[in-house]
Amino acid sequence: MFKSIATSLVLIAACTVGLCWPITPAHATPAAVIPTTKPSTTKTSPVAIPTQIQTAKPHATVLGPTPAEIQRWIHALASDQYAVRHKAAQKLLAAGDAAMPAMKQALRGLTTPEMRHLLRQNIRKITNMDYLRGPLITIHLKDVSAETAFQDICKQAGTTATVMQQGLLPAVTINATKAPFWQVMQQMAVLTNVSPLMWYNQNPGLQLGLNGTLSRGNIISIQGAFAVVAQSITFNRNIMLNQPNHPATNMFNLSLALLTIPGKTGSMQVQNAVVTKALDNHGNSLIGPAQPFFQNGWYQNQTGSVYNVNLQLQWPHKPGTRIVTLKGYVPILAAYHKKILNLKITAKGTTHQTFHGVRISVGHLQKVNGLWQFTVAIKLPAAEAAANNPTSTQQAIINQIQNFNGSVYNKAGTVVNPNGWSSMGGWQQGMVYTIPIQMGAKPARITTPIFTRSRALKIPFDLKNIPMP
Repeated sequence: MFKSIATSLVLIAACTVGLCWPITPAHATPAAVIPTTKPSTTKTSPVAIPTQIQTAKPHATVLGPTPAEIQRWIHALASDQYAVRHKAAQKLLAAGDAAMPAMKQALRGLTTPEMRHLLRQNIRKITNMDYLRGPLITIHLKDVSAETAFQDICKQAGTTATVMQQGLLPAVTINATKAPFWQVMQQMAVLTNVSPLMWYNQNPGLQLGLNGTLSRGNIISIQGAFAVVAQSITFNRNIMLNQPNHPATNMFNLSLALLTIPGKTGSMQVQNAVVTKALDNHGNSLIGPAQPFFQNGWYQNQTGSVYNVNLQLQWPHKPGTRIVTLKGYVPILAAYHKKILNLKITAKGTTHQTFHGVRISVGHLQKVNGLWQFTVAIKLPAAEAAANNPTSTQQAIINQIQNFNGSVYNKAGTVVNPNGWSSMGGWQQGMVYTIPIQMGAKPARITTPIFTRSRALKIPFDLKNIPMP
């Protein structure tokens, strides 16, 4: 069933994230777990030690394959010999993006079933690797405003930055050459104490402010366009009613933050982290007992760049002083296959685009109570509208329009700020949003990315030397 709209669509621009609502996923609670009868006190220990950043070592630069070699490997996929086919597939996979156009073109030609399977498999794997890559930043600035430095860094990453408290920030000097984006952002956090905020914001772009998710003491694991940051430890003592003698568990929660670069993907759904290895400095394993009755679900999140992630660990009988290694991954479902909604705002009539049968119309610009107003209307195809049952792709597109993450421009190309929105109508008639704009900034155009497909990924992390309270 399609969710009714009760909250505001806000249209604004900057570094693909925005204002001030915390993102709190609705984590499931084990059915057979209750707190102990003892009054419990909850301790929360911030994670803070000298900065440690784990990143993959850069590979040596090598010359890529020639177009003739790529074509030869593609033709080899049709071989009747297994070894020849799979050796060619491995070479195409190693070629990565350089082989993508030729492989996609080959799929449109004459192919065997095995050849199509190998081509599609390689295209999918290379696409996944693209998501795990991140931009490399080169920046050499001396005594410039922090705002200027953040905008330069974000521009190189393909996004923008909204920086709070600009007037309170010091001038910075920063030098980096082909360094990972999140490594440079943590350097800036050390210099300014400004980093991504754990809030949902209607602004497009990266929302930055004092005391964000990065600081001098955070432990961070960088994986291309993603980063996992250790935040805090909370004790959680439970009685397990589904086990003999109702044993009490010495469990504790480790709060993590998953950071993304706005614009790299669309909105994401994030699960709790999966731990594959956790050891303290005494060699104790911190992986708790299996709990088959508890299963993580996909948590729907607003479009953002900071996602809360929680994992549960076992407190050992004789604990050490730090977690020397913590490895695992965060499962995500990320939107991809980006298209752009770009429509003029007209006074009479509407302009529209259609994505997978969902028609998005913009228009009816008018003045109301000293504000400019225009409408954004969404209409489903007749069959889905009659059943009030959009497909999963249609639902994803509509959700993105509801949680608008684009920009409204005036005729001069300057971004103008909306003041909120209201809605009316049902899906059978077409939902209509009314968006007020400050007078003096007549809106002329609306633009936003629309992601029409999703992909499941596992974001690995390797965190070291996390202090235990």
